[in-house]
Amino acid sequence: MKNSLWKTCIGGLATAVFCVVACSASFGANGKSIEEMEKDLNALRASVSSLTEQIESVKQEKTVAAASDTRQDVEALRSEVSTLKEEMKTAAQAEQTLKASDIDGNVYSEFAKKVKLGGQIRTRAEYASGLYQTPSNSASSTIVPGATTGGTTSNTLSSTVRNSANDTSYVLNQTRLWADADVNEHLRVFIQLQDARAFGSENGTIGFASSSVGNVLDLHQGYFDLKKLFDLPLTVRVGRQEIIWGDHRVIGNFVWSNIGRVFDGGRFMWDTDAIHAEAFAAQVKESGWVNAVGSASQDENVYAGQLAFKKLVPSALLELMYIQKNDQNGTAQLNNTGFSPTSTPAVPASAAPGGNHIVIHDFGVRIDGKVPNLDAVDYTVESHGQFGHYGSLVHRAFAGAAKSGYTFKEMTWKPRLGVEYDYASGDKNLNDGVHGTFDNLYPTNHMNGIYGFADMVSWQNMHDIRGQIKVQPTNKLTAQADYHYFWLASARDGWYLANGSLAGSSSNTGSNSLASEIDLTLSYALYKNVSILAGYSFFNPSAWITRNNGGIGDDTHWSYLQTTVTF
Repeated sequence: MKNSLWKTCIGGLATAVFCVVACSASFGANGKSIEEMEKDLNALRASVSSLTEQIESVKQEKTVAAASDTRQDVEALRSEVSTLKEEMKTAAQAEQTLKASDIDGNVYSEFAKKVKLGGQIRTRAEYASGLYQTPSNSASSTIVPGATTGGTTSNTLSSTVRNSANDTSYVLNQTRLWADADVNEHLRVFIQLQDARAFGSENGTIGFASSSVGNVLDLHQGYFDLKKLFDLPLTVRVGRQEIIWGDHRVIGNFVWSNIGRVFDGGRFMWDTDAIHAEAFAAQVKESGWVNAVGSASQDENVYAGQLAFKKLVPSALLELMYIQKNDQNGTAQLNNTGFSPTSTPAVPASAAPGGNHIVIHDFGVRIDGKVPNLDAVDYTVESHGQFGHYGSLVHRAFAGAAKSGYTFKEMTWKPRLGVEYDYASGDKNLNDGVHGTFDNLYPTNHMNGIYGFADMVSWQNMHDIRGQIKVQPTNKLTAQADYHYFWLASARDGWYLANGSLAGSSSNTGSNSLASEIDLTLSYALYKNVSILAGYSFFNPSAWITRNNGGIGDDTHWSYLQTTVTF
């Protein structure tokens, strides 16, 4: 019995010793991985468990063996078990402190934890007929305006767009990739690349197209934030960046465009629970890079500041704004034949070249919120007054907008009924030395269809009455219908498209009825990162367009289907 017992114990001890040696060699070797070490440690644990079972077996058989011999065997096994437990404890401590970088080299950086990578692919197919704008890599691409012929400005729109047989379809694709790095509590870096193109613009499947056909690969945004500067709630942002104020009416990122708008400059932002204040200075155009040395400066800059009160008005945000547009090239686009079809906005003949450049001071106020104790009612009111000079003219203009809606939250589909009124001044007298057309500055006029989704009207020389109904049949589906009626503030001024360019002008009096528009929009969240947007717009010209378009008032039909994938 004793010999049999010793054989069993010796076999178990040999196995345990082998595991200990193998495990020690594993943790001493630089070439083994953590996974292999874990296997050795598990084998060691199994050996300890086996020896413990053998000890219990010895205790049970001690009745048939000499008491002294059995006691010696048990003590010897207990000693071995204690030694193995110490080895296992040492191995476990080594496992906790060992890192992959100690074995396989420095293949992991702590900085990688602070970087978020993302991207977006947006594809939109459009169809349009009648009077419409065509997409391009330039924000100024639009309906061809009335041409000047024989020293006078034509009162008709371009013949290439006034025939209802003129229709077009195209597919736009926008791809964005970005990296957002919170380097530390005081530094953030954001980089966003963008490729914008139209399907088939290369005219083949081999080679690359230049930006002249609408394909652009560029740095869309690239800036750094210095946060909590001097341990204050102050952030300084420097570089190429999107800037959005309010409803995008005067400062926006022009997000509907395949290119979009960004500002190159610096921005200071102070943010607390009670207020938000910011100021920025940006260069819109730096002509020194393209003009010869010694040529006249033709730069365009914008300087702006905003002070927002979060709690001053109950359940609402109050914003005070100042914007200065400083365009040193403003007079280069003027002519002596009435309104200039190429200026933005158009100016009368009295602002001929030779006057001062364009400097506009815009003072604005905006209130956005809900009625206290009645959050089913939302409202927004915004107004701007402008002063300065426009070429050799004095610039004085005004614009205002007000909208409100009621959401039936307890009803099925949660319908919202909304109304809106928008106004922007126009020039009523072309020869009084005053430029009265409101300058829309740097907006996203497509945003929320504030002047119609067809983008045929901007916040210049206009009145707009809007009615809206919005329903949500499911958590993923939203449907919206809008009706707009437009008329001009001054029939002597021009009709301005959503990008601010002049579509047509007139020196005649008469009806200032411009057009009506119906917009139907559907948005559907297909999956968490996939959304679908579809829409149809009908733009029906009225008396003013017909009179200044050779008696032709073509209806505009515009539809689109857009898919956005974000990852």
